[in-house]
Amino acid sequence: MYKLYLSLAIRNLIKNYQNTIINLLGLSLGLASALFVFLFYQSESNFDNFFDEDIYRMNYEMSVSGGNSLFTPLCSYPHGVNYQEKFDNVTDYATVYRQHNISYFYFKNEKIDNVKAIAAENNYFQFFNIPLLEGNEKTVLNDKKDVLLSASFAKKYFGNIPVIGQEVEFKNDTFIVKGIFQDLPINSHVQYDIIYSINSLKSKLHTFYLWEGVNIFNLYLKFQHQEEIPSTLAQINQLLSVKFSPFGINNKATIQHIKEIHFDESGLSYNYVKSRSYESFLIIIVVGITILSLALFNFIVLYSVQKDKEITSLTLMKIFGAHQKDLIRSTCLEISLLLLVATGISFIFLYGMLPFLNEQLNAVVSLRQYLKDIVIFYFIIGILLTISLSYLSLRRVSKVSLAKSLSGQTQLFSSKNRTEKGLLVIQFLIVFSIVSIGITIYQQYQHLLISDYGFDYSNTLVLKLNSNDKISNQKLENFKEEIKKIADVDDIMLSNEMIGLGEGKNSSSIFVITVGASKKEELANILHADDNHLDFFNIQLKEGRLFDKNKQLSTQQCIVNEAFKKFDGWDGIGTKVVLGDETFEVVGILQPLSINSLIEETGPLLLTTSDEDGWDRYYVNIKYNSDNPIGLVEQLEDLWEQYFPNIRSEILFYDQELQQNYAAIQGQQKAGSFFGIISLLIATSGLWGITRFSVLQRKKEMSIRKVNGASRLDILMLFNKDYLQWILLAFLISLPISHYFCTQWLSNFPDRIEINFLIWGTLAFGILLMSISTITLICWKVVNINPSKILRDL
Repeated sequence: MYKLYLSLAIRNLIKNYQNTIINLLGLSLGLASALFVFLFYQSESNFDNFFDEDIYRMNYEMSVSGGNSLFTPLCSYPHGVNYQEKFDNVTDYATVYRQHNISYFYFKNEKIDNVKAIAAENNYFQFFNIPLLEGNEKTVLNDKKDVLLSASFAKKYFGNIPVIGQEVEFKNDTFIVKGIFQDLPINSHVQYDIIYSINSLKSKLHTFYLWEGVNIFNLYLKFQHQEEIPSTLAQINQLLSVKFSPFGINNKATIQHIKEIHFDESGLSYNYVKSRSYESFLIIIVVGITILSLALFNFIVLYSVQKDKEITSLTLMKIFGAHQKDLIRSTCLEISLLLLVATGISFIFLYGMLPFLNEQLNAVVSLRQYLKDIVIFYFIIGILLTISLSYLSLRRVSKVSLAKSLSGQTQLFSSKNRTEKGLLVIQFLIVFSIVSIGITIYQQYQHLLISDYGFDYSNTLVLKLNSNDKISNQKLENFKEEIKKIADVDDIMLSNEMIGLGEGKNSSSIFVITVGASKKEELANILHADDNHLDFFNIQLKEGRLFDKNKQLSTQQCIVNEAFKKFDGWDGIGTKVVLGDETFEVVGILQPLSINSLIEETGPLLLTTSDEDGWDRYYVNIKYNSDNPIGLVEQLEDLWEQYFPNIRSEILFYDQELQQNYAAIQGQQKAGSFFGIISLLIATSGLWGITRFSVLQRKKEMSIRKVNGASRLDILMLFNKDYLQWILLAFLISLPISHYFCTQWLSNFPDRIEINFLIWGTLAFGILLMSISTITLICWKVVNINPSKILRDL
């Protein structure tokens, strides 16, 4: 019996092949989108949710004398060990040199790019309960040359080679592999490729053990009694007050549970871990659910309409002895077969698109990690669809008489019903909204790419000197002179960072300063560069003058941005600024200049040419005029090898580095386009199906109109008008919805575009033309049929 049901189901799907293709297309795309969103929710909502103990990260709000403040998860090294020694409630700590990417990791002279790394101490693995698969847990990371690899990293790049004892090179130093650690789940912010010894930093940082030393470490704590955390935190803040108040620094600590780090909306600066806002999370969820609802609604309506066309044959089967249960089983099998095919297509489609979606949405969704959840997801969707469609398809078979069935009065909806029109409005409302928002994101992205940073970075190369040792100023000057001799080089300048890269992406230096007669201490970004820095980047002054040509005078001068005007003690050009042991005279004020990316505000900035010890000008900026920059790079690498044979070269194109500031926005734009195309395909397939059934229902009407003198164009216009007015209504409804979401999104950017309604209208016109083509293509065949062939059966 079931073979018969299966045979009937396959025959019926083949017979209605157009409808089957439409349903498979829409349902497969909808299921793929919904499955991604389901897995995305599972991954994001369970970030760092697998730790057995409560772990907290320390965050700090630092300010000087009540001035501008900095809220950051970074601190200096002594914090952790002192907290554990002084406070009984602190049972354990882990100090970690912040997460960073190593762009030059070498094994046997083979380069591996973008290696995610941290530096830690021996207790790191015990603290986070990370198993060591190879190596001695008691001794790893004790030696400054120790490095450990994750199991996945070792397998990918070392294969079957025994890695213990192998030498690898990074940070211009040689390390020895001492172990392999087990990978944590991918939805964790403590997921790294390598971990090297924190002891390797001690000899390089002369302020390593100072409380007021460099803030480059993340600190994690465990507490013995959760209820005593507030009092312990108060004690920590008392200790911080004792340690930092002599320097005029107010430092207040707060804690953040490890499960809350991923969804961080506290506005932390220099937060190097992967995080996501709740707004971004909810938008992706809503878009996926909307596309699934669109696909399911489309599928249910079209399949129900198809079954309404078959209600006569179903009624006859019942008259000739078929039981209601037989009809239900046959229909369920047909639906299950259709769902099974759609499930397979959707899974394959998502498998192929998952790397793209993960990259563009900054997600870590994995199919392998959630196989059980995937099966449950498909099973629930299948059961719900099978039950609902079987009911909708057969609900009239037991109620409608054979006479009504044969007279054609059993349709779920006729051409006069508004159900199909409502479906069209919903479908195209979603399409217009997603496409409008997507094009706005694209326009903002393009705007940022061409916006003025306040400096000219065209035709600029940067050589980054990643040296562990101090390089003498004289050697740097000699290196500059040699580069100037290259014919394709127009200018050269040394600086302590690359401006415009964005917060935390370079060696940006924030220091305590005092301005004028005020004793109030403030925080400011310090940019140290050669005296031709402004000319090199064509940076303009709003007030004042350039540095003096006299070297002795210029090293005592500084140029600042307009943010300095807000400081107490500011007295215009000539104001004295104290930085450490040095005093500078303000000789100029910059035009607006973005030292961070254009999606971040630029704080107070001080530019100086002082060459005192401690300023490492390890960024060699080069203006070139060559049509063959790759050839110039090769010349620079050869010259580099002569002067710095023990330092790996890292040569960057300035424009490419700046584009990385907006990788996340580009990802949002691509993902928006992806979901927009899917929703458009579903809506178009729905329009195709609804129009096709409507045309088949109205064949006789169309033939009568032709007999009475209507032309093909008249009939095509009649059908197009009937549907396009509802699609246009969807566009009008989408306008305020799209405008609201775009306005909210654009408010995050200091430099933003105005919403262009003309572009939205152009896109709507294109979608309308696509709809007209779809409707006309379906109607064309019926319009050209001889009316006598249809009307002779009346």
